[in-house]
Amino acid sequence: MLYRTIEIDELISEKDTERQIVDLMENNGSHLKLVYLKKHEMIEPHMSHSDVCVYVTEGELELIFNAEDNCSCQACGCDLPDEDSDEGKKYKVKKNQLFFFEKDVMHAVKALKDTTFLLIKI
Repeated sequence: MLYRTIEIDELISEKDTERQIVDLMENNGSHLKLVYLKKHEMIEPHMSHSDVCVYVTEGELELIFNAEDNCSCQACGCDLPDEDSDEGKKYKVKKNQLFFFEKDVMHAVKALKDTTFLLIKI
């Protein structure tokens, strides 16, 4: 059996680069990943085939649900609905917060600050 302590800051090689994803564990379709995004960086609209938990260890991000595949917002060029629209729901997740959502929902992720988070898919 493997026992190990890991410093999260040591897993992100250089915070001057854009998106970094570190696979920490995978088992029977479940995943644990560490993700780093620069401020204003975005993960395009996509769907997860597993239930998801996001734990922000540093920074702040926004999860946008029911996002369309065609992107044109100010930050990245996507056509995500603005906050006054009923088309999409936006949720901010800050440092030391957990956010859960179910599988099979279209969503996008936007870093509001330089952000590191754990992505847990079960």
